[in-house]
Amino acid sequence: MFGTDKLNFMSCLSFLGTGSGSLSHALIRTVAPTGHLYTVEFHQQRAEKAREEFREHGVEHLVTVTNQDVCKNGFGVSNIADAVFLDIPSPWEAIGHAKSALKAEGGRICSFSPCIEQVQRTCLAMEEYGFTEINTLEILLRVYNVRTISLQIPDLGKAAADNSGTGFDSSNPSDQGSPCANLQQGTVQFKSGVPLREVVGHTGYLTFATKSLV
Repeated sequence: MFGTDKLNFMSCLSFLGTGSGSLSHALIRTVAPTGHLYTVEFHQQRAEKAREEFREHGVEHLVTVTNQDVCKNGFGVSNIADAVFLDIPSPWEAIGHAKSALKAEGGRICSFSPCIEQVQRTCLAMEEYGFTEINTLEILLRVYNVRTISLQIPDLGKAAADNSGTGFDSSNPSDQGSPCANLQQGTVQFKSGVPLREVVGHTGYLTFATKSLV
């Protein structure tokens, strides 16, 4: 999400919103063996569960779990993070703390939000705190059904009905499967990708920005 090559050389990566710990484990594998993950979780039980899992998986030396409200109290670190990832309902309230946590010579921030209104407020906060290269990507996964569709050929006049200019030879077997093969029946067939009428899930947005060196 921040560029794999760059992450391999990180001395520290700061992450917010521990949750189930799935993404935290992925980030730990990315920054190991020299990096360190600082993760902040608002709910005490989730934070304790995450600490237990990190200990069971033998990676507790690579991660520090803090139980606090980051929007009010920040990350608990200053000027050491190469990157910050936010996954909270109101990320715009944590942008100032994220800037303080990022290393003094720069750094990257990424924020996930499911609603575009959240993205708008976050982008405004990033601009207010001097972040640059602000960019938002939608991450909705859509599944398409590929099927054959038959459409009736419109009546475009006598000239269009002349098949001599189509290059189709009904006596040539190789042309039997072409889209023009059904012109005499007044229809044409082609492959089409159609999205599912009901999509299980919800879209989301990733917003990236760079801490200004100024």
